[in-house]
Amino acid sequence: MRLVPALLLLSLAACDAAPPRADPKGQQLRTELDKLTADYGKCVDEKVAAADVSNDPAGSIAIEAVKACRPLRGALRLKVASFDRLGHPNHTANQAEAVAEASVGVIEKELRENAVVAIVKRQNETR
Repeated sequence: MRLVPALLLLSLAACDAAPPRADPKGQQLRTELDKLTADYGKCVDEKVAAADVSNDPAGSIAIEAVKACRPLRGALRLKVASFDRLGHPNHTANQAEAVAEASVGVIEKELRENAVVAIVKRQNETR
């Protein structure tokens, strides 16, 4: 009779959460991607905030702000390509680069659109 409660306790103990795993390479790359993405966005935001918005169209100012942050864009693209190669080891280097370019292009487009909105707001406040 005492064996049944002991087995029950042991089976419940086995149901506890598994011990935390060591941080895999993919999680490390994901953390680096998140930081680089945030840094890229911050760079564009800072360039927009510092820009003179009185003369040029919002789109032109936004493009220049994004261009000024090209080094961060390049670092992000390389990191995305590394992440792609980790998740898809059968991808060629060209495929990984294409995925990275497309992914970073989406981020860049969103940053540029957000920059245009911020610039237009600033322009409307100064009129």
